[in-house]
Amino acid sequence: MNLQIPILILTIAFSTLSQCEPTDWTESSQRLREEMRTILDLPTTKIELDPKIHRTLRDASYTLESLTYASEPNSRVTALLYLPKEREKPVPAILLACGHGGSKSCLYAQYAGQLYANLGFAVLAIDTIGEEEREVTGRMGARGHDLYYLKDENPNFVRTKLKRMVLGKIVWDLLRGVDYLETRPEIDPNRIGLVGYSLGGASGGCLAILDSRVKAAVLCGWVFSERYATYGKYCTRMPYAEFVKVMGMDEMTALLAPHCATLFYCGDSDAVIDPEELGKGVVRDLQTYLPDARKILKEACISVTIESEIVPGADHRPLFLSRKGVEWLQHQLQPEGERRSIPDDNIRFGDWADSQGARIEKLYDTEARERGLLAVDIGAVYRDPKELACFPAKATPGAVYTMNGWVKALVGE
Repeated sequence: MNLQIPILILTIAFSTLSQCEPTDWTESSQRLREEMRTILDLPTTKIELDPKIHRTLRDASYTLESLTYASEPNSRVTALLYLPKEREKPVPAILLACGHGGSKSCLYAQYAGQLYANLGFAVLAIDTIGEEEREVTGRMGARGHDLYYLKDENPNFVRTKLKRMVLGKIVWDLLRGVDYLETRPEIDPNRIGLVGYSLGGASGGCLAILDSRVKAAVLCGWVFSERYATYGKYCTRMPYAEFVKVMGMDEMTALLAPHCATLFYCGDSDAVIDPEELGKGVVRDLQTYLPDARKILKEACISVTIESEIVPGADHRPLFLSRKGVEWLQHQLQPEGERRSIPDDNIRFGDWADSQGARIEKLYDTEARERGLLAVDIGAVYRDPKELACFPAKATPGAVYTMNGWVKALVGE
């Protein structure tokens, strides 16, 4: 049975009506964005990016750069930038926000970089703080940002000593990634999009709301929901507990307008983000909050595209690798004459991983999760993370890159 065939559950795509009375939503939305910035503890000033390209790999259809940039004092980001070849003019770019355990060299990030680069997009994939080259041992799948060693003391430590929301740090690193993309002459700064998966849906969703430079977003394995105020890892639960005090999730959804066309692209059986109802709850949330967001925006005379697509039988998946995700981003970020043909063939993500001698993380290596995803078959090649590393000779590039280093710089311990 093909679990990948999507069914459109709900679409919000409307034009400004000729007869409507503007409301005070514009003022309210500005206030709510500021509330979100405060809750996430985003810095109020930016330091110089000081970007450095450490290594360059040239493929037949794209160039791949291993690079770093400064995010804030005592914190730098390791990243990969895929640039398509045969560019006649600046190209659109996609920022990739990874989920828990994901990083710039993980399977779906490598696949996404190659897939979209082959179709004429630049792709910037960064290491989430606490992962890969931003983890003290250089290990992939470390989930260092979760501060597991603190156990139930995590919230108190974050509030009283760290005094920074971890999700806010992840969002800020992504925001500085947008800053970096704007510096590259190969990239059109007016066509920057985002794809996020799981935790990347949470961080990417916040970025899409707060940064008007993000023009399109595909958020997979995540929805805006009150359930995350009481369920999930502390990095998302703590800010969501504050979000729900100041806004409804219909309002949070409406904050994507007017700048960011958004596709919530999820499975209907996602037990990772909805263990209590095995996916039914998040579908219900989408069916509730999207129409309410539409009403808010319609009354405010605001035009936007916000869509929800649900894949029957699917669990937790990076669905931006699928044909629907690719077509949607092409439509949002590339004019028709610029769009390259999408290959006709699909491949099960698990089959691709097996063919490359790579292993999907055990938690996601099931047919309903990543293994069964039908990805556009672009002939992607998996590369050893050491081949892509900014600092291949080191287990870790230093405290300025790692979660441990960032924490120690803030708390002085």
